[in-house]
Amino acid sequence: MCDVIDRIENRGIDKGIDKLALLMKKLFDQNRIEDAKKVSEDKEYCKKLLKEFAIV
Repeated sequence: MCDVIDRIENRGIDKGIDKLALLMKKLFDQNRIEDAKKVSEDKEYCKKLLKEFAIV
């Protein structure tokens, strides 16, 4: 049972990493370096930009 829970949890983590990587790529492609820095420090700002780029 724990293996199943671990796999489900890992899938969720992988999806979150994929979304964050896509957001960072889009920010770097647009040369929005300051926004990328802020995303790494501010969870609410990260959520805002995920919505802005329709990644959520």
